[in-house]
Amino acid sequence: MISIFAAEGPNGAWLPADVLEFAWSAAAFGVVFIALLVKVLPLVRKGLADRSEGIRNELVEAERARVNAEAELSELRQQLGSADAEQQRLAQEAQGTAQQVKADLIAKADADAVAAKQRANAEVAASSGQATADIQAVVADQATTATESVVKANLDAQTHADLIDRYIEQVSGS
Repeated sequence: MISIFAAEGPNGAWLPADVLEFAWSAAAFGVVFIALLVKVLPLVRKGLADRSEGIRNELVEAERARVNAEAELSELRQQLGSADAEQQRLAQEAQGTAQQVKADLIAKADADAVAAKQRANAEVAASSGQATADIQAVVADQATTATESVVKANLDAQTHADLIDRYIEQVSGS
C-alpha cells in the first residue's frame, strides 16, 4: 500500500493518487452522509410510520368490511331460508287450491252427467210415450179398417138390418 500512496501520478487503482483528495472526499461524504441521516432518515422513518399506519388502518377497515359482509351473508342466508319457507308454503297452498279445483270440477262434471242422464231418460220416456201413442193410433186405425172390411165381407143385408134394429132397441131401452 505504501507504493500506492507514494506514486505521483494516477496509478489506475480505485484509490486516487492524492491522499489529501481522498481525505477531503471522505470528509465530504461523511458530512453529506450525516446530513442525510439527520434530515432524511426522520422523513423516511415518518414515511414508513405513515405507511405502516395506513396499512394498519386499511387492515382495520378490511376487518370491518369483512364483519359487515359476514353479517350481510348471515342476513341473506336467513332471508333465503325465509324465502324457501315461503316457497314451500306457496307450493302447498297452490297444491291445496289445485286439489280443491279438481274436486269442484269432478263434482260439477258428475252433476252435469246426472242432469244429462235425467234429460236423456225424460226424452226417451217422452219419445216412448209418443211412439206408443202413435202405434196405438195406427193399430186402432188398422183395426177399424180391418173390422170394417171383415164386417162388410161377412155381413149380409138381413144381418145388417137385425143389427140396426137391436141397436135401436138398446138405445131406446136405456
